[in-house]
Amino acid sequence: MRAIRDFKRYFNYAAYSAVSELKTQVADSYLGWLWWILDPLLFMCVYAFITTVIFGSNVDNIWLFVFAGLTVWNFFSSTVSSSVGVIRSYAAVIIKTYIPKLMLVFMVEMVNFVKMMISLAICFLSVFLLGLDVWPYILNIVPVLITLVIFTYGVSLISAFIGVYIADFSNVMTVVLRFLFYMSGVFYTLDRFSEGILSVYNMLCPTGFLIVQFRNALMLSLNADYMRMIYWACIGIIFIVIGANLLYKKENEYMKVI
Repeated sequence: MRAIRDFKRYFNYAAYSAVSELKTQVADSYLGWLWWILDPLLFMCVYAFITTVIFGSNVDNIWLFVFAGLTVWNFFSSTVSSSVGVIRSYAAVIIKTYIPKLMLVFMVEMVNFVKMMISLAICFLSVFLLGLDVWPYILNIVPVLITLVIFTYGVSLISAFIGVYIADFSNVMTVVLRFLFYMSGVFYTLDRFSEGILSVYNMLCPTGFLIVQFRNALMLSLNADYMRMIYWACIGIIFIVIGANLLYKKENEYMKVI
C-alpha cells in the first residue's frame, strides 16, 4: 500500500519537522516550553472556577477532572484545526520537492502528541499526590489514547484535504470545534443524561466518550468500554482510508489552488 511505503520513507522527515516546529513555537517566548504546561493549567483554573463557583459542582478532585478533559480535548482540537491549513502553509516546500500530504498531517499530530504527553505526565503526578488507588484501571489509558490518535488522524486527513479547496474552512471548523467542546463534558459530568440518552451520546460524540474513558482510567477506577472504543477506532480507520485516498488522488492539483 502506497501510504505504508510513504510512512516508512518519510517518517524521519516528519519527526524532524515536528521537532523543528516545537522549537519554533517556543523560540520567541520568554517561558519557552513551560507554556506547554502553563497553558492547560491556566485553562484548568478557569474552567474549574466556573464549574465550582458559578455552577456549584461538587465533583471530587475537580481540578484533575477538568485537566484530564483538557488533555484529551486539546490534542484533538489542536491537531484538527492545525491540519486544516497545513498543506497551504507548506506550499513553498511542496513546490520544490515531493512530500506525501498525509505525512504533513502526521507531523502536526506528532507535535500535539508531545504536548499531550507533558499534560499526561502532570495527570500521573496529580494522581500520585492525591493518593488515588487506580491500579490496574489506569492501564486502560493506553487503548484510550490509541483510539484517540487513530480517530484524530482520520478527521485531520479529511480536514486537510477540504482545507486546500475551501480557504474559509478554518472558520467553519472553529465553530464546529467550539460546539463539540461544549458537548464533550470537558468541565462537567454527564450524569445528568439518562442511560438511553448517554448510550446515544457515546455513539455520536467521540471526544465526549473518550474524555469519559480517560477519566475512568485515570481517576475513577472504572472499567473501559472496549466495544465503543473499537467502534470509534474503526470509524477513525475508515476516515484515514478516505482521507489518504482523497489526498493522493488530488495531489497533482494542489499547486493550482494554493
